[in-house]
Amino acid sequence: MAASGSRLAAAKAAQGRRQRDFPEAWLKKFTRAELEASEAEAGKWRKMTRAAAQHAWKGYKDTAWGSDEVQPVTGGPGRTWADCGLQILDALDTLWLMGLEREFEDGARWVEESLAFDHVAQTMSVFEMTIRAVGGLNAAHSLSGRPIFLQKAEELAARMLPAFTRHPGYPTKSVDLKHRARGPRSEHTTVADAGTLQLEFRYVSQQTGNRTYARAADRSMRAVEAAGMGKPLIPSELDVNGLLPSAIPWSSITVGPPADSFYEYLLKVYLQTGKTEPEWKDAWISAMEQMLKQLTIKSDAGLMFVTGIASGILEKQVSTLSCFVGGMLMYGSRQLRPEEVDPEWAVAAELITESCYQTYHREPSHLGPETFFVIQNGIEGQDLEASNSAYILRPETAESIFYMFYYTGDPKYRRMAGEIIEAIDRNCKTRFGFSAVEDVTMASPYKTGSMETFFMAETLKYLYLTFVPSPQEVLDLDEFVLNTEAHPIRIVRP
Repeated sequence: MAASGSRLAAAKAAQGRRQRDFPEAWLKKFTRAELEASEAEAGKWRKMTRAAAQHAWKGYKDTAWGSDEVQPVTGGPGRTWADCGLQILDALDTLWLMGLEREFEDGARWVEESLAFDHVAQTMSVFEMTIRAVGGLNAAHSLSGRPIFLQKAEELAARMLPAFTRHPGYPTKSVDLKHRARGPRSEHTTVADAGTLQLEFRYVSQQTGNRTYARAADRSMRAVEAAGMGKPLIPSELDVNGLLPSAIPWSSITVGPPADSFYEYLLKVYLQTGKTEPEWKDAWISAMEQMLKQLTIKSDAGLMFVTGIASGILEKQVSTLSCFVGGMLMYGSRQLRPEEVDPEWAVAAELITESCYQTYHREPSHLGPETFFVIQNGIEGQDLEASNSAYILRPETAESIFYMFYYTGDPKYRRMAGEIIEAIDRNCKTRFGFSAVEDVTMASPYKTGSMETFFMAETLKYLYLTFVPSPQEVLDLDEFVLNTEAHPIRIVRP
């Protein structure tokens, strides 16, 4: 306990300590004076983001403690998932990284004394419980070293194993945690549902020595790959009723939803296992090559996004969820060996991130819509049109901004992130937290009264790490891999 506390204190101290020297990559493009000015400018945004986390946590603790979500407008419990304190599990690592010691200890105590997974006799999403709950517990263990987090992660993973006991290798989309039973059969699952489990289940196996969890997730990941029949980009929906893995051929081909995090995990599984399993890296490189050839759409005014192909036609509607791709490309360009890296990755990463930022910047609220059309009319400033104008506190644009800043140090990314946190604080803040809003095209949008747990797990974390003086000191991406819910999982070296 004392050792864990000292590590948390060190993380807290790092927030206000200027790195003695800036990363070499930053100094190649910017002067020390420019970087110091950026650091000073970001101070107010860092404080705002940390205060936002404290405010959201207080509203949850005061009115919905132990529930899965808080109702941010009225207070009290929000939506029920598994009645397992999901907001606590999803926020622990953010609290740690922000140096919020008291809040972290409150959450850790609840996990030790009250966390159980047998409260609700209904099925839960395997995907969501994996990335939010197992991932959150894994991250808390990775950062603090406290055994209780690993014990609870293994207990939850064990309750989810029945979902994997079927052909052709994919798990059922849902699982009954109380009765340890798989959910109902369905006609299809998605590439993301079946292919976003390895980081979390492998970590449990790595730390416990029980290979059962890794084998289950590996089997599912390989079934997804087999369904692609050797093609780098896989149709996004999968047939679960055959004896052999197969895709539904008329489903869309995309690196956005509902396939997005599978491609993210191809790269991250390779990195988290100490770069010892090149099959995942090779598959990711091939997928990125085809994505850049087939799945990007540009407006005549120069913006670029990642979309999908449906019925052989490139879709002009884009999901904000695909905005993570900019960060993924930059991450890959810096983590793989130089001879493996396509120089176009970094170029595309910068353009995609800038374009996704514009979806926020151009709206009166300065918040980005859930989906939007790319209009190819050649008129700058009129080449985007919101189709679903809600903002539900999503993190993907902030995610790409973080990765771009982490590796380049470019002050413009801090300013982008600063605009976003100011817009969130201005438009989404409520008495008990932060609320999704109905229409970003309004200067003062209506608050819909929901706060997804990923707001604290991802959005605030990515923004905060963009504002700290040295993100490499607070979270070293050579030592940790972030899962798709932004939970840091320690890399295992061979």
